[in-house]
Amino acid sequence: MPAPWTALASSIRWSQGKLSLREDGWRLPDGRQRVYPVLAVGITVGVLGFVEPDRIVLVRQFRHLARAQSWELPGGGALAGEAPEVAAQRELREEGGYRAEELTFLTRFWPCNAYLDEVAWCYVARGLTPDPLPADDDEFLERAVVPLTDAVHMALEGEITESVSKVTLLQYALTRERH
Repeated sequence: MPAPWTALASSIRWSQGKLSLREDGWRLPDGRQRVYPVLAVGITVGVLGFVEPDRIVLVRQFRHLARAQSWELPGGGALAGEAPEVAAQRELREEGGYRAEELTFLTRFWPCNAYLDEVAWCYVARGLTPDPLPADDDEFLERAVVPLTDAVHMALEGEITESVSKVTLLQYALTRERH
């Protein structure tokens, strides 16, 4: 059995707002040492919010990397020390304009486990009542309530491209009898 990977050091090289660029040093199983860059983001949440039994809330906002509008589920980054389920409720209120009576964990995944430390927590929200919080100062959102089947079709056809939204929708569609 080969030797294990051994963590050697970690240092922040750059930081701005919620993001930082970190370098992690490791000893490889063959004894060599390697430094890996990591974009440190932390916890992200996505919320599949049911406004009605078969209709969900989507938001559309401009994404500068894609240089286009993006349809997504309400979601975003957790604040420092904020639990994922608390972040999910807050993001549902900020982006979707609703508070959930019931928030159920759906799945968790790493959007890119090579160079990004982001872990996405995905939830299903039911019992929604209007209770908006102000959006972030750089968010200009359009909200829409659409049939779940339309949103799943959008994810399958590439109209929804953001990973947390896509995984949440498809995970739910494939396992909906459990939820």
